[in-house]
Amino acid sequence: MGRPPSNGGPSFRFMQNEVTEMEAILQEHNNTMPAREVLVSLAEKFSESPDRKGNIQVQMKQVWNWFQNRRYAIRAKSNKTPMKLNITPMPRDDLAAARGLSQQVAAPIPVAVPATTPASSVAGAGRATSENSYMEFEAKSARDGAWYDVGTFLSHRYLDKGDPEVLVRFAGFGPDEDEWLNVCRQVRQRSLPCEASECVAVLPGDLILCFQEGKDQALYFDAHVLDAQRRRHDVRGCRCRFLVRYDHDQSEEIVPLRKICRRPETDYRLLQLHAANDSAANDQKETSGDPSTANAQRVAASALETTQQQQHNSDVAMAVLASQANVSQPVKTL
Repeated sequence: MGRPPSNGGPSFRFMQNEVTEMEAILQEHNNTMPAREVLVSLAEKFSESPDRKGNIQVQMKQVWNWFQNRRYAIRAKSNKTPMKLNITPMPRDDLAAARGLSQQVAAPIPVAVPATTPASSVAGAGRATSENSYMEFEAKSARDGAWYDVGTFLSHRYLDKGDPEVLVRFAGFGPDEDEWLNVCRQVRQRSLPCEASECVAVLPGDLILCFQEGKDQALYFDAHVLDAQRRRHDVRGCRCRFLVRYDHDQSEEIVPLRKICRRPETDYRLLQLHAANDSAANDQKETSGDPSTANAQRVAASALETTQQQQHNSDVAMAVLASQANVSQPVKTL
């Protein structure tokens, strides 16, 4: 993996005191997204701090992204157990269940439709899902080209030419940020944050959603994996590194797994991996854990050892008798 080109400036980072304050607010809100007014207030406060004033203007979207990332991390730890596959997207406690996206586009929408949708109601999904699983969506903003979680589908419309469009309200944003977006090109099922054990599902050539931290912004953009450097995991989790190329500006960067969200289409890889692991574990258990099998192996080994010892004793006895009689042994022919 080569050294990626520089983007011309340092990456945006929140300071430790800012992180501490945001963590306290997230805890007060029970791991739910704070109101827009809170996010705007934090961005303005951070921008006016002595260390940033006149240098870096903290944007509300950067604050929003921090909260979103931290909520993902907390939910991933609490909802998933190590070495077990859970392909159900994490349910949102601030969104109610509603109809599938295909149904929303095909029929008039009299009221706002939350973007958390029972997966069993999505027409043409073509996959088996549990009754309590949910399908969530993300949308690509036309303003900055970044992807955001969909809070609500407000309406839809058909154009004379082209694909239908939906009016989207992004999660954590107000009416001023609503956008009409192309259903086929700018709306899709939500990407999934990766656990440490899921790095094996990220392969060169994959389309991913990657967190890009620039000088003035930190947002999620589409990217493709160019190379993967596998490393041994430790107590900190996955230590692998991935060389990615962002689709919107063609810049390249080496990123850790925590910045990558994989597409739901890669779930089959984890299913195959866990199936292979379960099969190997069962085979090992049958071989080493079955008392009758182990006893049969010991009996066979003992019988072979006894036969070899008897043959050795017979050969020794024949040699002694031959030396005493001073008679050569006849040559055996096949």
